[in-house]
Amino acid sequence: MLELYHWEPNSFFLKPLIALAEKGVEFRSRYFDPTNLEQFDPDFPCNAESRLQLEREGPVLVHDAAIIGSSFFMLEYIAEAFPGPTLLPADAYQRYRMHAWGQQIALSLASPVTVLGCARYLAPVMRPRAATLRARLAAIEPLERRAAWGALLEAEPGSAVSAARGRLRLPIDRIEAALADAAWLAGPEYSIADIDAFAMLVTLPALAPDVVNAAATPRILDFLVRMRARPAVRAALAHSRTGRPEEAFVPGPEASRWG
Repeated sequence: MLELYHWEPNSFFLKPLIALAEKGVEFRSRYFDPTNLEQFDPDFPCNAESRLQLEREGPVLVHDAAIIGSSFFMLEYIAEAFPGPTLLPADAYQRYRMHAWGQQIALSLASPVTVLGCARYLAPVMRPRAATLRARLAAIEPLERRAAWGALLEAEPGSAVSAARGRLRLPIDRIEAALADAAWLAGPEYSIADIDAFAMLVTLPALAPDVVNAAATPRILDFLVRMRARPAVRAALAHSRTGRPEEAFVPGPEASRWG
């Protein structure tokens, strides 16, 4: 049995939904709301890796006895475990580039994107519930996950937002430059690197229009249009229950010290 525990199709939760749709794989959708801390319920599937993953709150793919909790590893698993389009470049160097982009997206792009999304959309929802959430947050392990959620209940994160905007520029410049050389990030072939990047880039024209816009990043905007036109992306976005998936954010990985 294949099950995907996911929330609204945005950021980390969007990636496996696209990959499964590209493959045409049937799966059981297990929708949950991480803003209600449902991922900490005792019956939520977890193992040591999923509890400690840098992405913190999901998604989780369960295939028979296997539990996979990191979205890029999830993309690789889906690409290799199921029939359909390969989603993996055949060329060795392009395969290397695919993995390199996965690392860059995780280390330098995911954190500022989730900071900006949480500041705009999640924090205003969580703060009115602070009194009822604090007791439950106190029991969350590991400590880093507790701290990430607790930060949402504190004062307005002006300095964090400013720092996140600054950290966006380097990865965005790298992606824009890469798309000048080839249609897709790893080269001429569409791959999981493009799914991985799209899920983190798609909300930036609204979250950071000073960084991602027609004048500064025309190739990224073209990439987003091409990705949105793919039937698999449309199918993934159709899993939204709120009609506003672009507003669905959870705390992501801490800012990379190497970015």
